[in-house]
Amino acid sequence: MARPRSSPTSPAPDPAESSESRFENAALFEFSTVINSSLELPFILSHILLTIMGKILSTRGMAVLARRKGEFSVEMVKGFAGALQGKSVKIGAVPRTAFDIAALDARRHSWVKFFREEGVTLILPLVIAQKTIGVLGFGGRAAKRKLTSREVTYLRSLANISATAIEKAHTINELQRVNRQLDQKIQDLNTLFETGKEFSALLDPERQVRLLELSLLGRFLPARYLISLRDGADMKIVASKISGQMPQGELLATLARISAPVRVADIVVSGTVNLREELAALGMSVVVPIRLQGESRGQILLGEKMSREEFSQTDLEFLSSIGNLAIISLENARLFREAIEKQKLEDELLIAREIQKGLLPSVLPDIPGFRMSAANISSRQVGGDYYDVLALPDGRFIIAIGDVSGKGSPAALLMANLQATIRALVPLGLNLSTLTGRVNDLMCENTGGDKFVTFFWGAIDPGQKTLTYVNAGHNYPYLMHGDGSFDRLDRGGMILGVMKTAVPYEEGTVQCRGGDTLVLFTDGVSEAMSTRQEEYGEERLERALREAMSGTAQEILDAVHRDVLVHTQGAPQSDDITMMVLKIL
Repeated sequence: MARPRSSPTSPAPDPAESSESRFENAALFEFSTVINSSLELPFILSHILLTIMGKILSTRGMAVLARRKGEFSVEMVKGFAGALQGKSVKIGAVPRTAFDIAALDARRHSWVKFFREEGVTLILPLVIAQKTIGVLGFGGRAAKRKLTSREVTYLRSLANISATAIEKAHTINELQRVNRQLDQKIQDLNTLFETGKEFSALLDPERQVRLLELSLLGRFLPARYLISLRDGADMKIVASKISGQMPQGELLATLARISAPVRVADIVVSGTVNLREELAALGMSVVVPIRLQGESRGQILLGEKMSREEFSQTDLEFLSSIGNLAIISLENARLFREAIEKQKLEDELLIAREIQKGLLPSVLPDIPGFRMSAANISSRQVGGDYYDVLALPDGRFIIAIGDVSGKGSPAALLMANLQATIRALVPLGLNLSTLTGRVNDLMCENTGGDKFVTFFWGAIDPGQKTLTYVNAGHNYPYLMHGDGSFDRLDRGGMILGVMKTAVPYEEGTVQCRGGDTLVLFTDGVSEAMSTRQEEYGEERLERALREAMSGTAQEILDAVHRDVLVHTQGAPQSDDITMMVLKIL
């Protein structure tokens, strides 16, 4: 088959032009290979600038890359002043092809002024997918001639290859940065997890603070640091490495008002204390509050890292997390110690309760012609109410009831002291008036006047069925008669323990008849409170006694107790309840 003959009008290929095209293609390929062989942006930019500067015979070049919308930064310069590197430039719309900067109207493109002032004559835009990612600027060419269309095409090819390489480097570098951040977060999470386990295993506050201190040193290597924790109403420094004077109360109190992690340079100055200036003087870079349940419990202050790196947002988040771990562990340890102390106190109170029960009569003696029942119900583990029954050698019996001011352990101790005093004095054989005076004087010496006791006691003569008594400021006992009437036993004097006896206590004597009932009680009965803060009262007590008069001593006591519980239903017992009921046969 014969070859077609060339058209006589077609120009013959120019061997020189074909050779130059092959050379340019080879040069572009080599250029692409070199700049795509590295992900280091400085190397890529340097090679781009030197290649194009060599092509256009220019001794100066700069690479200006986009940072955010409308804002660019001078990333590299060759031949221009080194101070330009890092300078920010605002650049608007840029033509898509290489152009002589003199051809642009500076009134429409205000950014042109910057390049003209620096001596840039040629701009080569870097475009990816219709988006300008930067520009290359070059100074005057050694040869003053204009670029040919072939040279412009070649430069555009170089710019396109350069833009692709720069974007690839940016993308991969960003991925690597994100990966490094992710790796750091994973490492931080592992650190927090392991540190959390170590915090949970410690109950000593000093060791917990030391663990926090070591965690901060291991993660950041700060040149200076300070850790403060709340101690009551004030902040207390628990660990530090700073030069100069320690922060005082006012500065620590001001720090306590910071609610979120902050760099010292970003602190807004307000009030009388210039917090930013004071912390900068201490060499501190960040402040991280330690908070629990919305309340500031301390602060972590760190100075500059040994690596000189700035504290990132990730760093602040880590500091906040580890601070929260520490304060939760410290709080848990405190609650655990309090629980142990509370349990020890409960155990001691249980023992004290058993001892107190042992001080009260375990079995009431049989009094001829009388049937007796008694009960003591403390509002706490131990209480200050007291009752006793003592048999005398002459056949009489002493009955006593008392109520120590206050509640709990102090009242119980004073009650035990009262019982010991009575049991020591009764065998002396003195009359009740004299004995009461001596008991009062001893109570005054032992209590110092800040505690007192309401007290009633009496001597029962079973043969005569009489009761001789002294009432030292106690609730008047009832002597209920079979016909429903009653007497109140009110003879006596002042309460015990307030002041030494100046006037002898008055004795009273009553005759008991068959069917009468003697009822002794403390104010825990008459003053029992309902949920509506209403007292049980003596009128209701009298009614309950009348309704139960036909029963035995125990039945009368139980009836009154049930009625008190009905009145106080749903309300906690506010005071000790003690009653003695004697039924006269």
